[in-house]
Amino acid sequence: MTQTQVTTLEEVCPRCRTSNYQNKSLKLLVNECGHDLCDKCVEHLFIRGSAPCPGCKLILKKNGFKTKRFEDFSVEREVDVRKRILKVYNKTEDDFPSLREFNDYLEDIEEIVFNFANTVDVEETTAKVEAYKKDNFKIIQKNRVAQSRQEAYLKEKTLAEEKESEERRAHEQECEMMEEMERVERKKKLLDQIASSDRPADEILLLHKEEEETVINKRSLHSMSAYNSGFSIAMINSAKPITDTKVFIYKYEDGMGDNCGPKTSEETIQEYAEDVVVSDVALAGGFLRDYVVHRPVDDAYSGLLIFH
Repeated sequence: MTQTQVTTLEEVCPRCRTSNYQNKSLKLLVNECGHDLCDKCVEHLFIRGSAPCPGCKLILKKNGFKTKRFEDFSVEREVDVRKRILKVYNKTEDDFPSLREFNDYLEDIEEIVFNFANTVDVEETTAKVEAYKKDNFKIIQKNRVAQSRQEAYLKEKTLAEEKESEERRAHEQECEMMEEMERVERKKKLLDQIASSDRPADEILLLHKEEEETVINKRSLHSMSAYNSGFSIAMINSAKPITDTKVFIYKYEDGMGDNCGPKTSEETIQEYAEDVVVSDVALAGGFLRDYVVHRPVDDAYSGLLIFH
């Protein structure tokens, strides 16, 4: 490792010169001015609650110190400003009538964060935020409650998933212990059989190997069914012996009903077919006047009878 890498990784308190190389539990804290101090120095200097910063003499409060997360203080400051502003500007897209207005709202947030993080127009920006907070007090409180509920739900879900993972790990460890005990027992049984049986050792070893494979297969199926029931069922079904019996999921049967519609009397046919004019060409092709009555009736009734 080069000297440059050591310098980059090493953290040092600027006041007491304690480094994380000397003290592995060193914890650097930072306040609004951006100068680092270890937690021991903060406890010593700010015993009265407030005191000047050793680096820039700015009066700081003890409760304003927080754990340093980023090497660049500008990033640290922007993250803190954004977190503070989003507690006030907590509207969602559903609170706006159009996407354009929501995007303008997001741009306004970015401008506010930039001004505070870079100390640009701080007084005007502070007045703007206070005015917004006053005009939107009810919706800010409503969204805070909704966010708190969402955070509580996510926390509960995370804890449930962690508990399930722990139970699964405990179950797997228990299964491994049982498997090891069973393996030792089977090995002892094999040695006893070889020593006491008159059968050839190769035959006993073959039977032992088949028994081992059967146990492993059963254990695999049981393990899959415990955590993935759909997959295990598919595996079990695929393991069933194939028979010559064919299973038909669907069998077609002809309909029992008549789909040609009701029978039309000759009087009705003649009544409606009198005014029908059919050319000689159509008559030569086999067309009859009766078809003019039969076809509409058949079309009207056939669909109803088919799906009856």
